[in-house]
Amino acid sequence: MAKTATETLVETLELSRDLTQYFIKKLEGKDLYKVFEIEGKELNSILWIVAHLAISENWLLLVCTGGEKVKIPWARQFGLGSTIPKKEEYPPAEEIFETFNKVHQAAIKHIAQLTDEDLLQPTTNGTTFGGEDSIGSIIKHNIRHEASHAGQLGWLCKLNGVKTI
Repeated sequence: MAKTATETLVETLELSRDLTQYFIKKLEGKDLYKVFEIEGKELNSILWIVAHLAISENWLLLVCTGGEKVKIPWARQFGLGSTIPKKEEYPPAEEIFETFNKVHQAAIKHIAQLTDEDLLQPTTNGTTFGGEDSIGSIIKHNIRHEASHAGQLGWLCKLNGVKTI
């Protein structure tokens, strides 16, 4: 039996998260706050990326699609255009990782119950990507977004001397 579009999107969301989790696992024991600088440009730390993915997924997959968002008091610290906070300005790392997992579980539960017709509906707040305002397009954007940050985590593995293959 063929999968619905919703089932395919949920499967792809989970595959994207699996890749992110793979790199996070590889980075265990490394400095979560370390900011590498390359040619005068600061790269995001491991923990910044995890926090950013949590708040982004909350926004994209819960707020924009009509789900129940997770309250994240430190969300603004890790949003688009934010600056990397000093180590002492971060919330506890455990809280960031718990929120990262909690948001993903809530998002998957919410998205999985959507119908293929729901995917064609506009977002709850008019958010568009690629000129399209639909729940399906926002989910696809989240997949691309997470994959790009998984790639950053892959680079952080290399910079930390961690073999990934």
